[in-house]
Amino acid sequence: MTDKVEHTGNDYKPQHVIRVVELGAPAAKVWEVVGGFYTIQEWHPDITVIEIPAEQTHTRQLRRHLTFPGQPITTEELVSMDNDDFHYRYKWYQGPWGEAVKNYKASLRVFSGDLDKTCFVQWESTFDYPSDAISDFYWNGFRELQKRFPLK
Repeated sequence: MTDKVEHTGNDYKPQHVIRVVELGAPAAKVWEVVGGFYTIQEWHPDITVIEIPAEQTHTRQLRRHLTFPGQPITTEELVSMDNDDFHYRYKWYQGPWGEAVKNYKASLRVFSGDLDKTCFVQWESTFDYPSDAISDFYWNGFRELQKRFPLK
């Protein structure tokens, strides 16, 4: 996430952010790392804690509480998961970040690359805000993945 997001103006506009990185490993191997909705803190350096909400066993929705340095806790909700296609979608559910960055919806997907020796990770989101509020966060995660799965 970007620096502490606070905005009260009327200059919101729709944003569509797509970021892609190529990695030096097969898609299935990378999906083992990035494909867990509750394990993003294991590979993304900006997320310090993931908590599963206490009410999780009483609702069908799958949610996660994310803790980022300098940010209030944010709750996101899993929209869909497709382990065969290496893809999941999620959205903001509650917390001050999503009250400032409105209508945040995102997807994380891994595509096979050259002869399945490489892959591409795509992180895409739509939201309403005056500017791009998410690319730096995506790239921080991608840089960590590049360290784990360098191109040969």
